[in-house]
Amino acid sequence: MEQGNGNGEGKRKSETLASEITKETITKIKRNRYLRGSGNEPTLCTIHDKTSPGYEWLLPGWVAEERHMTSGRVYRYYYDPEGHLYKTRSEVLAAWEKTGMVVVDN
Repeated sequence: MEQGNGNGEGKRKSETLASEITKETITKIKRNRYLRGSGNEPTLCTIHDKTSPGYEWLLPGWVAEERHMTSGRVYRYYYDPEGHLYKTRSEVLAAWEKTGMVVVDN
């Protein structure tokens, strides 16, 4: 979807794959300044939505951010269409359950 160097300035990898609702979510995340690297360690950030392999389980408008650290560690964060941050898949599923959605986790 989108790649950047951790400072919130990303390059679009495939403009045509991102739906309008996904683009809106990314805009809200950037506005909230969540898409930043952490500390002094540079990162490569990639953004995924339900069209990305391994992230088909996400609902439309939800995105996942992967922060690839120079140490090799990968941090994953999830954002809803309003730009709210969730740190784990379990938190995402719990948020969906709170709204009354039926969640089936494989």
